Amino acid sequence: MELFENARSVRLKSHLGTYLCAADDAEAVSHGYRRNTRGTVWAVEPAGDEYVRLQGQRGLYLGAADPAAALDAATPSCRVVQGVPSTPNDSAFLWTPRREDAERGGAGCLTLSGPLGRLLRASFGETPRDNAVTLDFEVGPEESAWVVEAVPAEQAARPPPCRAQSCDARMQATAATSDTASSSFVRFYSAKESKTKVEEPPSIEEPPHMPARRTIFHNTAREDGAVDDFDEGTWRYFTFDEQSLSALSRRLQEETKHKDFVICRRSGGAAPRLFPVVLDLPPGNDEMEFVLVLVPSRGATATLLLLELVAFLNIF
Repeated sequence: MELFENARSVRLKSHLGTYLCAADDAEAVSHGYRRNTRGTVWAVEPAGDEYVRLQGQRGLYLGAADPAAALDAATPSCRVVQGVPSTPNDSAFLWTPRREDAERGGAGCLTLSGPLGRLLRASFGETPRDNAVTLDFEVGPEESAWVVEAVPAEQAARPPPCRAQSCDARMQATAATSDTASSSFVRFYSAKESKTKVEEPPSIEEPPHMPARRTIFHNTAREDGAVDDFDEGTWRYFTFDEQSLSALSRRLQEETKHKDFVICRRSGGAAPRLFPVVLDLPPGNDEMEFVLVLVPSRGATATLLLLELVAFLNIF
């Protein structure tokens, strides 16, 4: 518990070097190498002397996908998702942090124990989307170790409205307004729906003309036009709160020290290709990736020709 005492928000780094991450638009929980995303920040909420709850950026809590399976000793593994406890003592969302030996991960390393002593573990799948976070019995000390990285208050994302009250207070408010709701509905109702259950202080909205702050990832294409995969460590990032393509170009010049380049994006599919960016950034705060093609590399020559073609077509 002492690792969480002075940290209101944390990131959890697995033995694989990946970070525990909550999905933006679903109840899924995964892990990946992208450290500086909203989904990797978890608010620590004490629940008694021995337990904590971990709350993601949408206001949902880290917990067992199937509480019945998690409490069944015959079930070897259980996936982890985001949800809302049905009661303050819902064991599916209570975690017992235990400090690990320095030899197993160094200072700031711990394990997180869930129902029946199951340990939180991250494992790789065939694709990044298949990366799993599970609760397991048979887990080695190294596989269950997590490094706690405290997130300073000024760097933590602005808490969602449902963070206005603790989980226990919300449970009491929910019980007072409706005693007939099923536990399954209460467990997995969305954060948006939960806002109608409690009274909350009015949030301070940003002026509508202010663009949202987003994370920009960028890399430079090689001479042959190829781009490193994201996990190869050559990508860089910064936060950006404008939508203008010219403003993005100026910022990339500052970040990369390159002057002559074409800003491109990658297409999807098994063999992604580069295509030039000719429009301003879309509204919102979704992360975006850009590739710089330096002039006069071979890849840039083809890109410049494509830019000229796009400009020609826009005339007509």
